[in-house]
Amino acid sequence: MSDRDALADLAADYARCVDRGNPEGVAACFAPDGVLRRVDLPSGGTILSERTGRDEIARAISRMSYNATFHFLGQQQTEIAGDAATGETYCIAHHLTVPDDGTPATDFIMFIRYHDQFVRLDEGWRIAVRELQIDWTETRLAEAV
Repeated sequence: MSDRDALADLAADYARCVDRGNPEGVAACFAPDGVLRRVDLPSGGTILSERTGRDEIARAISRMSYNATFHFLGQQQTEIAGDAATGETYCIAHHLTVPDDGTPATDFIMFIRYHDQFVRLDEGWRIAVRELQIDWTETRLAEAV
């Protein structure tokens, strides 16, 4: 498998683990001291949250309160230099909330670009720093099944 294929698989593993409610799987996509940072671009780059290390990342993912998520990955561009790489991956992330009170379900949609720094470890490529950059968001009514 080429390095580019391995990095694309890593991005897909991250998305799949988020969507399957697997916080430990998400954390395993990161280096042991990896960083997950959320940035709001429309506000001028305000850092909304930052988690460091696999344990913190897993705890943050486990606290997500949506009924379901669905990450759809788009293009990915990477630059590889030995055991380090950088990349940008586009993503549209849907976040379904189904209230218990009978009000309509909503889909909170985030239009994201992941800016990543990767490192090759003995266990393979891992994310050293993932900056989740939010370009814009929408909220739509949804029909939960």
